[in-house]
Amino acid sequence: MEGKPEASAAGEGRPKRIIKRYSNRKLYDTKDSRYVTLLQIAEIVRTGEEVQIIDNNSKDDLTDVTLAQIIYEEQKSNTKNVPLQTLRGLIQERTEKVLSDLREGPIGRLIPSKEKVAPPAPAPPKPGIVEQAKGTFEEWQHKIDERVRAILPSVLPWQQLENEVKQLRARIDDLEKKLKTQDKPGKLS
Repeated sequence: MEGKPEASAAGEGRPKRIIKRYSNRKLYDTKDSRYVTLLQIAEIVRTGEEVQIIDNNSKDDLTDVTLAQIIYEEQKSNTKNVPLQTLRGLIQERTEKVLSDLREGPIGRLIPSKEKVAPPAPAPPKPGIVEQAKGTFEEWQHKIDERVRAILPSVLPWQQLENEVKQLRARIDDLEKKLKTQDKPGKLS
């Protein structure tokens, strides 16, 4: 369950070190009963200890976001260099998660499901990640465009109806104005 200590992934049975993130963005290490910085959390992780960062109010697990923030800060200050291939791999993996989440949400009707997608054509030998991402993106864009085109005919009658209603409202407003000018007291028709 989110927010609760779990057994470490290393299988040692010891609980993860819980760090609470408060609304003022301060991080509190519950094991050592002290506030810590991102750099101190990085050092804890480097020693091999499992950490879990939770939002003190919502109890949401913020571990992945906080670790990504640590990587960003270290890359920005050039104290540690994460290999570019590793960063690309993380982004690619994250893209798959985002697509999976989108498929489960309301926009999922526009994104082809895995069952409906034809198997990808054999790729040339070992294209770069960027080329693969571009190809995949273009394929998804094409499928989304097809879905939008399929939905569009059902939307057009609504737009026409909306325009007709606007025209009728304008005519009714004109008629009401004419009636008001004819019904004014003291005016002879």
